[in-house]
Amino acid sequence: TKMNPTNPYAATKAAAEMLVSSYAISYKLPTIITRGNNVYGPRQYPEKLIPKFIHLAMGGRKFTVHGDGSQQRSYMYVEDVASAFCTVLHKGKTGEIYNIGTLQERTVMSVAKDIAGLFKLKAEEQIVKVRDRLFNDARYFMNNQKLCALGWKEETSWEEGLRKTVEWYTANPDHWPDLSVALSAHPGEGLKANKPLGCN
Repeated sequence: TKMNPTNPYAATKAAAEMLVSSYAISYKLPTIITRGNNVYGPRQYPEKLIPKFIHLAMGGRKFTVHGDGSQQRSYMYVEDVASAFCTVLHKGKTGEIYNIGTLQERTVMSVAKDIAGLFKLKAEEQIVKVRDRLFNDARYFMNNQKLCALGWKEETSWEEGLRKTVEWYTANPDHWPDLSVALSAHPGEGLKANKPLGCN
């Protein structure tokens, strides 16, 4: 499949694959490439959507949803991702590419509503829409059929995984000491626009 990255983040992933492939071709290095989708679970740094909204709820702050929240994403619980890596490592074929992802898709807005519900908050009062990111893909989707053919299967339901994740963060509220930047609506925009780094 031809890769067509639409933003710098995606382009770095494509470049990494090309680098690995070049070692396999030039030096006969035995490689397997995995392509992952959104991962969530305990201990994840709260710049990511799910732990971010959990921390905002814990702090009595609103959820900031980019755009209209209709972007579709697939979220897989971290333990299922770890088991997928083990499956590929022990049963995968050298030189192949395996997608690690779930077939269950959710909109960003539905994720926000589910987290609000676990905190017994009214979604219509908890969620505020902010301007969208400069380029925000409408959908990421991966077919995991090749991975499943190795004998792997997803074990953790969305409801169970989200509940376990919320329970961990509420039990460990100080795991990440300073989240002032991560919890902002658009992390990283504290830098002054058009100002070269290292200049006063």
